[in-house]
Amino acid sequence: MLKQEKPSEKQESRGFFSKLIKKVDGCDIKFEYQNRKDSNRVVVDDPYEKISERLHIFSGDEDVVGTVHLNPKGQFKHQGILLELIGSIRILGEKEELIEFLKVEKRFEAEPILQKEIAFDFSFNAPKDYESYRGAKARVGYFLRLNINRQVKNIREREELWVSRVNPKFASLPDASLHRNYFRETAFGKDSVSMEVGVDNILHIEFKYDKKMFHLQERVLGMVTFKVADLDLQYGEVGIVRKEYIHPGKSNEVMESETLQKFEVMDGTPIPGEVIPIRMYLNSIGRLTPSYENVHNVFRVAYFVNLVLVTGEGKRYFKSQEIFLYRRAGQEAPVPVL
Repeated sequence: MLKQEKPSEKQESRGFFSKLIKKVDGCDIKFEYQNRKDSNRVVVDDPYEKISERLHIFSGDEDVVGTVHLNPKGQFKHQGILLELIGSIRILGEKEELIEFLKVEKRFEAEPILQKEIAFDFSFNAPKDYESYRGAKARVGYFLRLNINRQVKNIREREELWVSRVNPKFASLPDASLHRNYFRETAFGKDSVSMEVGVDNILHIEFKYDKKMFHLQERVLGMVTFKVADLDLQYGEVGIVRKEYIHPGKSNEVMESETLQKFEVMDGTPIPGEVIPIRMYLNSIGRLTPSYENVHNVFRVAYFVNLVLVTGEGKRYFKSQEIFLYRRAGQEAPVPVL
């Protein structure tokens, strides 16, 4: 199994060992959330920026309720205090795109000169329609953004929240991990899927796996059957590939492909009739998310099982098949890089 590089711990104010109090131009800022402890934050890895952060987690339909504390150092003049809950999509590339799909605000009443600590309660009950996501080209993020208007320089400070959604329409799907044949390669039923790869009369294989829909803690169970193998195979790999489709269906559509994990399943040329068992446990694959069919008409995310056969001359034969991943209750926390 090939492991991914683990992101380093972020040293900035919102990093892995971040301080709760943000010092901003003569005023300390502290966010507190109802029924949330700092020790219960979830770890969010971002290998693209090579950072790891600890964030408070909320469900998609859960209210964001808490208190923001302002502690001025001496006299602190302002012209208004505004707190916003922002949901945004960021598309990376030569020309970066930023789309705000959620924006609700609460304005606080306060004396124009602050001289002692003051606290403001807030409650946002706006629905959060999309999961937080960090991919190669697409990002979905939720932030509390505090705006303090001042005569000379406005102050803007934000804190990111992590949003995780469980789709109830998949709750009734059977859980393969509860089946008595969970650890047996013979557990192929009516939902099993077959793929065939053939190259003239020198290679013919069948790649079969048990179904198309998996929750994030199941396993992909399969087998590769060699019917004809009249060429010099050096090794074979099976992997999970994530593809991001930016602006799907439009003239400017872009696809970004990334192999999250791959496993070597064979070494050398097999004989006809040989069967190679496959078993991939999805909870061992870092940063795995559900499949996203449509995120605000901006992007979608799909996952594929990819089979690659490599000859001694370096020629590659491959076949991929899309699978659908979903999140069940109890799987809300993001899967970290192992």
